[in-house]
Amino acid sequence: MQTTALFDLPYDQARALVATGVPVYLTVNPVEYHGPHLSLHNDRLVSVGLCRRLHEAVRATHPEWPFVLAEDLEIGAEPCRGEGSRTISFRDERALVVEAVAALCALGVRRLVVMTFHGGPLHNLAIEAGLRHARARGVRAIAPLPLLLDTLVELDDPWTYRDVLETIPDPAARARVAERLREDVHAGFFETSMALALAPASVDPSYVSLPECPPYADEPRFARAAAVARALGQRRLARELGLAARAGGWGALEPFPGYTSAPHLASVAAGEAFIRHLLAVSLPTTLDVLEGRSDGPPPVFSWIETVTLDGRFAPTPSFARHR
Repeated sequence: MQTTALFDLPYDQARALVATGVPVYLTVNPVEYHGPHLSLHNDRLVSVGLCRRLHEAVRATHPEWPFVLAEDLEIGAEPCRGEGSRTISFRDERALVVEAVAALCALGVRRLVVMTFHGGPLHNLAIEAGLRHARARGVRAIAPLPLLLDTLVELDDPWTYRDVLETIPDPAARARVAERLREDVHAGFFETSMALALAPASVDPSYVSLPECPPYADEPRFARAAAVARALGQRRLARELGLAARAGGWGALEPFPGYTSAPHLASVAAGEAFIRHLLAVSLPTTLDVLEGRSDGPPPVFSWIETVTLDGRFAPTPSFARHR
C-alpha cells in the first residue's frame, strides 16, 4: 500500500486531497528510552506501522481511500526515564497537539486518526484535547490507543490472549508472562514483539539475552488510593489507580532496567497476534467514527489531570526522571 506524505505535496494538491474526506493519520510520540534493545523512536515506528495496518483494514470498507500520513509530532509527556528521553510538560504538549490539529483543520481535513504508542496518561489527555478541538469543527476524529488502554484496565483473564501466550514455548515462562500481562507496558514482551513485527530493523538482537524484569512492589500512594476506591465501590477508578501503582513501583526500580516483563521471549509471531487483537478492538470503533456514527471512546485515567494540578506534578516516579 502506497503512502502519501501529506506535507510533501504542493499546497493546492494537499487541499484537494483532504477535501475528498480521506482520513489523515497524524502520529504523536516522544523520543523515549526503551531499554537497551529498542530505539528512542520506537513509539513512532510502531505507530506508523499500526496506522498502515489499520488503514489496510479500513480499506476493506473504503477502497477509495489512499493512505495519507502526516509527519510525526515528536513530543510526549511522561517519558520513561533513561538516557535519550526528552521531556515536555503536559500543558506545552497539549498546546502543541491542539496547534497541530488546528492546522490540519484549517487545511481542510475532515477525517483524522491520531496514533500514538506511548501510554502516558497525560500524553493521551493532551491528544484528547486535540480531538475535542477537531470535533468542535466538524472533523471526525479518533485516537485508537485509549481502546487498548481500556482493555488493559479491564483485563481479568490474560488467557484472552492465548494465541499470543502460546508463542512462548516454555510453560513456566508462559505462565509468568500471563501473570504480569496487564503491567507489561514498556519495552517488554508486548512492545518488543510489536517492534519485531512492525519495525524489525530497529530491534537490537541483544533482546534475546536480556534478563526478565525483576519483581517490584506497588507505589504506596497509588496503592492506598486504589484500596480506598475499592472500599467505596469505585471499581473502574480502583483498577486505574492499581495500574498507576504498578507503573510507579516499576519506575522506582534501581538499577532501572528500562523495560517490563520479559523482552527475551518476544517474537514476530507474538507481535502479529497482538496486532490482530488490536485491530479487533480498534477497527469497529474507528469505522464508526470515520463514518459518523460515534464520537469515539472516552479518555482513560482522566482523573490524572486533576490529581497532578493540570500536569504540574508527574503522576509516578517512572515519568520524566533521568539517571
